[in-house]
This record gives sequence, C-alpha cells and structure tokens, in this order.
Amino acid sequence: MIIDLFRQGLRPQEIIYYLIIFLFALTISFAFHEFMHAAVAVWLGDETPRNMGRLTLNPIAHLDPMGTFLLLVAGFGWGKPVMYNPSRLHRFKSHRWMNIMVHLAGVTGNFFIAYIATILALLFGGLCIKFPGMTNAFGALEDAFNYTYIFSMSLLAFNLLPIPPLDGFHVLEELLPYKFKASDGYRKFQSVAPMILMVLFLASSFGSIPILGTLLQIIKTPFEYIISILCMPFYLIFQMMGM
Repeated sequence: MIIDLFRQGLRPQEIIYYLIIFLFALTISFAFHEFMHAAVAVWLGDETPRNMGRLTLNPIAHLDPMGTFLLLVAGFGWGKPVMYNPSRLHRFKSHRWMNIMVHLAGVTGNFFIAYIATILALLFGGLCIKFPGMTNAFGALEDAFNYTYIFSMSLLAFNLLPIPPLDGFHVLEELLPYKFKASDGYRKFQSVAPMILMVLFLASSFGSIPILGTLLQIIKTPFEYIISILCMPFYLIFQMMGM
C-alpha cells in the first residue's frame, strides 16, 4: 500500500490523505469481518468470543498490529482471528453446518459492508455534483467508501481461498471425509499452506504474472455482479434527484 503510494510519485499531503482513507477502509473491513465471526459463534451458543472481548465493533479488539502494519506497507496482512469452541455450538443439530456458518460469517459481513459502502459512495458522488461548493468534503467521503468497498471485497475473496488458515479452507474442511483429514498428506499440506500464500503474494507483487490478483478477481466477480444489481434502485433514485 504505502510502497505503491511512493511509487506513484504523490506529494506528501496526497500520501497522508490516502493513508487516512486506507486506515478508515481497512479498519471497517477487518473489524466487521472479525465481529461477524464472533457474533455468529455466540448466537450459535459459544460464549468464548464474548469472554475474550471479541463481540465488539471496536477495531482495537480485532486488528493484529503486525498484520495491519504489513498490510499498509506491502498490501499483505491479517487481522486477529476469533477463537471459538465448536463443541459448545448447540443452536442446531448439525455441528458441521454450524461450523460452516461461523467460518462464512466474516465474508458475509464483508459482502454487507461492500454493499453499504457502494450505496454511500454513490450518494456522496452524487452530492459532489449537486453541491459543487462541497466537492472536497463529499469527494473525500466518496473516496473513503470506494476504498471500503475495494478492501471489503478483497478481504471477502482472499478469505474464500481454499488454503489454510483461511475461511474458505475451513468450510471445505468441514465437507471432507474424516479419513482424508487424518491422512499424513493432509497434515503436511496444512503445515506448508502459509508458505503457499506467501509465494502467491510474492509472485503477484514481483513477478510478471499476477496469480493471486487473478484468483481474487475470479472469486470477486459474482459478488460484484450481485452488488451492482442490488444497488441499481439507489442509482436510479439518485439520478432522479439530480445527483
């Protein structure tokens, strides 16, 4: 992130402006992602996230210092994972599907945030046109919510990758046969999986083929299409209002 800003040759005040925007967007995206994991786990019967102080929208409870720093500097990082006890989930009969619900809660939250951010970006973009004298203020808010959309969708897509320790892998894991999960090959794959993520990131950042970016775009595309459809009524309303 920061490296890209310097590469673009922006002025110091522009770099500060985008850093504030990025912090805003990242804070909302990560905090709501982890909060949703905690909220669904508690709703399903496990009080562990509440007891650990994770049932909150306070970003301080969810942001990992090193993960946030690396994300801002290099564009690759992580939040503090929510811990829960699967054996305490009891709202429904199937523990498998309750675990899947917990794992999918974060990306569901990111989809919701991306949807709301799109509506707000449309609103403030329209207000820029309707009130030219307030372009700077409304333009900054439009940028903030545009980047919130971008980061939320990227977080959604990244977490749906079927690679440990991401949510997409845990969902897939719940559907795998027990014998397969008990195999040596499966355990070895789990141990080297973080390196796979790092290789994908480095290959995309410094190589000629954006492998990770391509994978994320493939995952994001259907969700982006759904959001564009859901936002169409708001787009038409804002147009009718001359915005």
